[in-house]
Amino acid sequence: MINISLHPEYILSVGSMLVSNTLATSFAVTLILLLLVVLSRQSVKTSNNIVAAGLRVVIFELLRLIDATTQDRALSKRALPLVATFFLFIITANLLALVPGFLGSFFVDTPEGQFPLFRSPNSDLNTTIALAIIAVFSIQFFSFRALGMRNYLKRFFNFTGPIRFILGFFEMISEGVKVLSFSFRLFGNIFAGEVLLLVIAFLVPYLIPLPFMILEVFVGAIQAFIFAMLTLTFIKTSIVRDMSET
Repeated sequence: MINISLHPEYILSVGSMLVSNTLATSFAVTLILLLLVVLSRQSVKTSNNIVAAGLRVVIFELLRLIDATTQDRALSKRALPLVATFFLFIITANLLALVPGFLGSFFVDTPEGQFPLFRSPNSDLNTTIALAIIAVFSIQFFSFRALGMRNYLKRFFNFTGPIRFILGFFEMISEGVKVLSFSFRLFGNIFAGEVLLLVIAFLVPYLIPLPFMILEVFVGAIQAFIFAMLTLTFIKTSIVRDMSET
């Protein structure tokens, strides 16, 4: 019997804190990325190390892509850690859920029933909202740093005229809406793909799910790319637009 739940399942309690299967997978993704970073740093001088070479290529291509958007190498270098972290975390979490024997293969018994041990973090709205909040706050930080306190606050509190005052109010609303836009876009695509794979694997458990898994690889990579590049685009447009208005 297949069990599809919109919310994550709690598989462990640590004191008064409940640990969900999506949080457990987030820890696994974080450990994988930390391990790759350690391996890369230890072998940074070894030219024939595949892991280090692969990470260098990914970071270099991301920097080139960021340069194409910002047209400013200084801004690109400041934004690179944020954009790369979003991209690597989201794509690793999405791809990890597609590893054979991972999604829906390990279960734990709890007082509430039997639940899967692992689940894609991005199929949990709590995770995508957390990522979205970080993205929106980062956008505000870059804007604040570029404009200064006075010009930054004028985006939202402009008393030079009734029209500008109303526009500032709508500006605040638009920044809040970005959290919903970021989080629900990522959550909806990943959750829908996870449900599709589970249903097909349950109905036809052999060769038929393979094309859909390949499709989900592309979807997972595209969603990671979209999330990271939208963050970068909002950073750039916010700075450029506000500088033109000051």
